[in-house]
Amino acid sequence: MNLFQIWFLGIVNPSLAFDELREEPAPHWGFWAVLIRFIGTSMTTILALFLLDRQPFERSYLTFLSEENYYAAEIFFLPIFGIAIWILSSGIVHLVLCLGEKNSNFDQILNVVGVGMLIVMPVVWFWDWTMIGLNRYRMNLMAISHSVFAIWGMILHTIGFKKVLGVRTRLAIMLALIIPCVYIPVAMIFVR
Repeated sequence: MNLFQIWFLGIVNPSLAFDELREEPAPHWGFWAVLIRFIGTSMTTILALFLLDRQPFERSYLTFLSEENYYAAEIFFLPIFGIAIWILSSGIVHLVLCLGEKNSNFDQILNVVGVGMLIVMPVVWFWDWTMIGLNRYRMNLMAISHSVFAIWGMILHTIGFKKVLGVRTRLAIMLALIIPCVYIPVAMIFVR
């Protein structure tokens, strides 16, 4: 199977998708999955917000970037942010497994985290584009809807850790919780 087949399979049958992923090149597919997710978001959602002259929901924590220029800059730095958060969250999962004296394969963790981050994106993109098109792209609505997408992502990562790493369900859930616990606070600083 290729990455796009696993991506589609992950939407309709995540368990089978992660079974297939276990046999695929690691961490290559995780890397490409993260690039597709964040470049796709940059070139569609963020670009649309920039072209529509929208302002970020919150003031920038990056004082050198004004609200007027934030989306223009985010188009370029969002993929870098995505790669960094992918490596950081995967590294923490790997560290937790090593400290717990569990078998850990960092390359496979990178694959699971990257592909898990990508599987939800067709629905997220469609939702965001629809809300932008309907002029309903508002902080409260986006916070609620993206929380639902984050839960879906945690379920996918739980399945992925169970299938690819062979860990028990409780541990897989704990590992899956690490990803949003790392992603959300860092995203609050950089992503608008």
